[in-house]
Amino acid sequence: MKISLIIPTHNRSNQLKVVLNSIQSLDDKVDYEIIVVDNNSTDDTKLISESFQNIKYVFEKNTAFSKARQTGAENALGEILLYLDDDVIINNGSLINIIKIFKQNKKCGAIAGKILPKFLEDPPEWTLECQKSFNGWSLYNKETYPFLKKNFQEVKSGAGPMIAIKKDAYNNIGGFPPDTVGVETNNKENTFNKHYTGPGEYGLCYKLIKAGYKIFYSNDISVYHIISPVRFKVNFWRSRMIGEGYQQAITDIKFYSYNKIQIYLKRALFYYKLNINKNILFKKIDKNQTKGMYIEEIWFHYYKAYLNMTDTLNKNLDFVNLLWRMGLNGVSNENYSKFIKNFPKNYQELCSKNFFYNDVSINKKNFNLILNENQ
Repeated sequence: MKISLIIPTHNRSNQLKVVLNSIQSLDDKVDYEIIVVDNNSTDDTKLISESFQNIKYVFEKNTAFSKARQTGAENALGEILLYLDDDVIINNGSLINIIKIFKQNKKCGAIAGKILPKFLEDPPEWTLECQKSFNGWSLYNKETYPFLKKNFQEVKSGAGPMIAIKKDAYNNIGGFPPDTVGVETNNKENTFNKHYTGPGEYGLCYKLIKAGYKIFYSNDISVYHIISPVRFKVNFWRSRMIGEGYQQAITDIKFYSYNKIQIYLKRALFYYKLNINKNILFKKIDKNQTKGMYIEEIWFHYYKAYLNMTDTLNKNLDFVNLLWRMGLNGVSNENYSKFIKNFPKNYQELCSKNFFYNDVSINKKNFNLILNENQ
């Protein structure tokens, strides 16, 4: 079986170089190809890609993660699609074991591997606590009890930095649902901020299981996910949790087809949780217990973002379809300004708020700003 290693990337050529070096250093004696999908980069991604041997370089001008993934699949010759983020280091034996599992399990649609952190510097303690509460660093490790030697198991989902999919299964379910459009570093002229538009790889796994496929996890398939210091900042966690709240609201309405009653009940639950976290957070701020962020704050932002987005979508029912299309098809830089003219005013106001992206720890003064933001 041939494996197509697909690496979507956007303006991160230095990290791309690391993953390409790790692939070409593998000892795995298998038939594979490497496809770099340059998702509208303006740096030297093409130059870096072409400096390696046997790289298939593809340029995709419409920015969107799912669009780049789809472009990779369309250019792949392999029976297996192995999607890798551009900031991972793949470990020896992974390709061999992917082929082995697919050959031995005919109903296998996807394989998730172990995703471990590789920190570029020591993370602050508060970030480790936040990571325990929410997987903001996109890690994945089912080896909770290694003494049980449960090296291989069926699971319900995988994680984005590394997931292998049988190509015919991928085509049967219609590929990835929308994910993100743009990245946090999209702050140059003629580029745009990051939008969360759908469930990404978790939605893909849901579609696979619904279609009758199985998903397996193996400790023998693994990567290191490079965790740069930007992920240790307050603004990273705030923007991540707000984005996740927006994404979940879109997913509930568009992907899971929740009706008004289901959305109302979930909103009531989230409103209740929002107030619990608000009260705990206020007490901790009053005692000034830490720098950085509290766990209650990251969930406060998530619940608040979900409630804000469901309000927006309920008032603009066609808007969820617009966001969904943008996540699937992507948008070019030159067309983005035209595209956002169709965004409802209240969504544009949500996106224009910049308080949450400031790298400042919460205190009594800005706590009230957060409470009143986007009400």
